[in-house]
Amino acid sequence: MPGVKMSLEVKIFIVGAYFQELLDEAEYDTRFKHGLKYNIKNIQVSLEKMLDVVIETDELSMYISQATRALENAFEYEYS
Repeated sequence: MPGVKMSLEVKIFIVGAYFQELLDEAEYDTRFKHGLKYNIKNIQVSLEKMLDVVIETDELSMYISQATRALENAFEYEYS
């Protein structure tokens, strides 16, 4: 996928994966958190079926890492 413009579905999939990671970091355990994780997982499963691009695990990991860095940098800049 390097050099290829990412589809909206792939972007949503990556953001969903990052959102799940954030929820995993949360120390609390509520029905709201479980509901969010369940809905995000369903969205990701649906997107996997729709995608015309196969996402390799290594590539997905790289994209999630890049998205995470970008968001964390934006958060740091916003609140510094």
